[in-house]
Amino acid sequence: MSLYVSKEYYLNTFKGNMIEGEIEKNLKLAQNKINRVTLNRIVGIGFNNLTEFQKEKVRESICYQADYICENGYNNENNRDISSYSVLDISLNTQPKDNNSKTKAELECISEMAYDSIVQTGLTQRTWRYNG
Repeated sequence: MSLYVSKEYYLNTFKGNMIEGEIEKNLKLAQNKINRVTLNRIVGIGFNNLTEFQKEKVRESICYQADYICENGYNNENNRDISSYSVLDISLNTQPKDNNSKTKAELECISEMAYDSIVQTGLTQRTWRYNG
């Protein structure tokens, strides 16, 4: 799978400030997260088949998410809502977290800026359809 965002784009256009050795790894992780949030629609229709506006917003969201991953990790465990866990005959139950106070971005472990950008593409909507 090729990256939608190059290291050069991240550094020169987005003006990101991650250290050199972390950029490509975090861009790949960010792309995986954005693909998941968009229900793999970008993969399905192909990045090159998106409109120019959508391509730019996808790139922007990946850059914001890469910065978020660099600072917080791929999944921020404080945002998880595990209410029970079982291994063989050992079981642990906890009270579920109050999801009403969390934003969609927090529940997805995604940067607010990345989420704001990707939502503008229409690719996150459950009712979205490709007419290409």
